[in-house]
This record gives sequence, C-alpha cells and structure tokens, in this order.
Amino acid sequence: MQPDPYIALTEALGAVGLAGQRSRADQLIVSAQPGPVWPNRGNSFWLSYNQGLWYLSTWLPVCYRIPANKDIVALCSACMAIGSSAMYRVPPDIVARFQLQEIDDRQYERLFPTEGEGD
Repeated sequence: MQPDPYIALTEALGAVGLAGQRSRADQLIVSAQPGPVWPNRGNSFWLSYNQGLWYLSTWLPVCYRIPANKDIVALCSACMAIGSSAMYRVPPDIVARFQLQEIDDRQYERLFPTEGEGD
C-alpha cells in the first residue's frame, strides 16, 4: 500500500505555519486560517494529487498542473504570501517560477470527477 501523499504534505505545510485541511479524498485546502476555511476570510487554495502529480486550484476555479520536480511547500508559501484574500488566479510571476501549466475544466473533471457528489 502506498503512503497517503496528503499526510506528508500536511505535515510539511504545518512546519512552515500553513494548514492543510482535507476537504475531500482528493482535495487538500491550504490556508493560514484557524478552523474552517472560507474564501472570504483569507488567502486559500487547494491541492489535489493524481498519478504522481500535484494540481493547484483556486476558488475561481482555475487549475494548474505542477511539474513533478517542483517544491510544493515553496509554491504554497509563495502563493500564501500574495495577500490576505482568496487568490482567484496564481500571479504570473509564480506561474513562471514554478512552471505551472493551466489546465481547463474538462481536463480537471477527468482527473477529479465531481459528478454525482452530494446526490
């Protein structure tokens, strides 16, 4: 059985003062907020893992594929440092620095299906 990548990432985020809260089996909300995370209470975004790659999604939502060789904790720290409200798009300088690749809604839905949830 493979270790849960979300557990290790949550611990690493905690070490730099960020919180990782599991929202769904494939979604970790990243924030610096204590307690429940809401997009109107501070900066936050979420990460999802699929087939060896991490994906960062904003509340718009906009989703980015993160190349395998990138430091996820450094990316989260950079994103969290941009402000105190929810990030709707990752700033271009962070996209370039971490070589993020924006994916469209169809690609995201294929990777992380939501149809039928909550039914």
